[in-house]
Amino acid sequence: MIERRAARLLSISGFRLALRSVGLSLAGAVLVFAIIYHASQATIRAALDQTVAGEIADIRSDVHDDHKPLTASVNDAVAEADGTFYALTGPNGALLAGNLTISPALARRWHGLATLHRHKDPALPRHVAAIRGRAVPLPGGQTLYVAENASALLALNRLIANSFLAVFGIILTLGLVGGYLAARASLRRVEAITATAGEIMRGDLSRRVPLSGRGDEFDRLALAQNEMLERIQALMENLRQVSSDIAHDLRAPLARLREHLELARRRHPGPELAAMFDEAIAQLDAALGIFAAVLRIAEIEAGARRASFAPVDLSALLEGLAETYEPVLAHNSQALSLDIAPGLQVRGDRELLTQMFVNVLDNAVQHAPGAAVALHARARAGGGADLILADRGPGIPAAQRARALQRFVRLDSARHSPGSGLGLALVAAVAGLHGGRVRLEDNAPGLAVHIWLPGL
Repeated sequence: MIERRAARLLSISGFRLALRSVGLSLAGAVLVFAIIYHASQATIRAALDQTVAGEIADIRSDVHDDHKPLTASVNDAVAEADGTFYALTGPNGALLAGNLTISPALARRWHGLATLHRHKDPALPRHVAAIRGRAVPLPGGQTLYVAENASALLALNRLIANSFLAVFGIILTLGLVGGYLAARASLRRVEAITATAGEIMRGDLSRRVPLSGRGDEFDRLALAQNEMLERIQALMENLRQVSSDIAHDLRAPLARLREHLELARRRHPGPELAAMFDEAIAQLDAALGIFAAVLRIAEIEAGARRASFAPVDLSALLEGLAETYEPVLAHNSQALSLDIAPGLQVRGDRELLTQMFVNVLDNAVQHAPGAAVALHARARAGGGADLILADRGPGIPAAQRARALQRFVRLDSARHSPGSGLGLALVAAVAGLHGGRVRLEDNAPGLAVHIWLPGL
């Protein structure tokens, strides 16, 4: 759960932008602290080095001008020293004068400025953490080392390191918290838009994207979407109304024409005329059936039946339909195999769900004569039910499967068989009304109608 939440946050552009801003802020903090560190270090080192150079010059001046022995000059400097340290070593590294203990190896390496920590020279006082000094080679193989207390350098290092960690932590914490809050707010707005879009896709065109009232970019986007939805709803209502009006207006004259044909058939009972009347009546019945299907789909897409939804035992419904269709399939030389999980429950309109499965079974009977038919129904891991009706008929090419779910679409292979091209369109409309999906798949060979319906 936490990993999914983190993945969702990282997928939000606002949170990624906040992380980039935090990274830039941290890079800026590192640069500032680096400049401060090097400037402070350089200032303190320059002051220490200047003091060391002055002490070395004073000792050399005493030896040169006053002809004082070097050891005496160093001991005099030690006596007057306050935070300054001296060491005079002979050619063999032995200490000749001073207040430091220096090993020969270290003495040979000290030919420039260096910082010595206390643990390398136990002679240093406890309050001195480090010294910075310079070793100068003298005639006769002697070495003079003069150093100043450099504890301030270490204290400055610790201060800058602690300050940097504190600032780093504050920037990182504020950035992450701010990014999280911004991402969560954005995620709520996006989820609201997504939920509204889902309701609209399920047929409720009256839904609109909610506004926060802040006038931000999400509100501007929501306003544009709502205006677009108003236009789409108006167009869909006009189209639905036109379809319904045409169906209603044409059904009445067609019904009257059918009645006249029935009367004429009874008045003229000749066998040739009777066959002609029967054919005309059959054609009118097919036209009336098309108009009835159009009105039915329009009613479904309008969502008027959603208010009557109730729990439906899908397993029992499918088993009943399979029992009803078994003789029809047997007459059509089609073997039916069932794999229906018990206890499948959905919320919906039982009559519409029955019509949906009837259309799917009729499609298999009509287009796959003599082919085996299998009906599978099982619970879905994420909730709901998966239903698959698979046959071993000719199937539908992959490029035409999406078209087959549209109204009045009849594929070339079905042009000479009875039908109106509304069967699978009604299946898609009923599934959409229930919040489900329909997908046509390859059964290698044959067609598999895959229907997913949400659970209770």
